[in-house]
Amino acid sequence: MVDDLVRSWQEEIARLDPRLRDLVITVDHGDFWHLSFDLGETSHEAISGDLETFAFTDGSGYFEDEVAVAGVPRRLVQLFA
Repeated sequence: MVDDLVRSWQEEIARLDPRLRDLVITVDHGDFWHLSFDLGETSHEAISGDLETFAFTDGSGYFEDEVAVAGVPRRLVQLFA
């Protein structure tokens, strides 16, 4: 399920911004899902408890920027712009 989700995000992200086609998405699971999004020297993180809503770090490093699963590709394009 997670692999399919990540694959669909990668396809949508590459469609929205071809410069991000080399974006690396890493997923770890412990008490919650932790996702890292890396492109060269730039990275962003998000966490999720249910894979329906993802909290990205805000400007101060707290996981406060909530995004629904369908909005993750657009949010990543914004973050890497």
